[in-house]
Amino acid sequence: MEYKGKKIQCKRLEEWLCGVSLGEKIKPLEKGKLLTCSKCGYTVFDKEEPENYIRRRCSLGGYEHSFIESENYIILKRGFKGIMGVVNYHFGTAEEAVIRYFNRTR
Repeated sequence: MEYKGKKIQCKRLEEWLCGVSLGEKIKPLEKGKLLTCSKCGYTVFDKEEPENYIRRRCSLGGYEHSFIESENYIILKRGFKGIMGVVNYHFGTAEEAVIRYFNRTR
């Protein structure tokens, strides 16, 4: 696979792409921001319903969390048991983050 003129050799990335370009594969995936409690560090996805993440009380701030946006995420794969592959990234593009993710997984 080539990305920005560089040849990338990663078997898992090639399998995940299934012959589709990286940009086309990333378009339909769920993307957003991670929300992190500034008091206790509890992290949730911004697309979740508030009822789902208030089940866990804030350990340091009493009962309510104080969420701030922390980093971007892309959900690569969902399964019956929930999320099976997620990429978090602070900097760069989504494509670069996915390439880094597959290069680092063994």
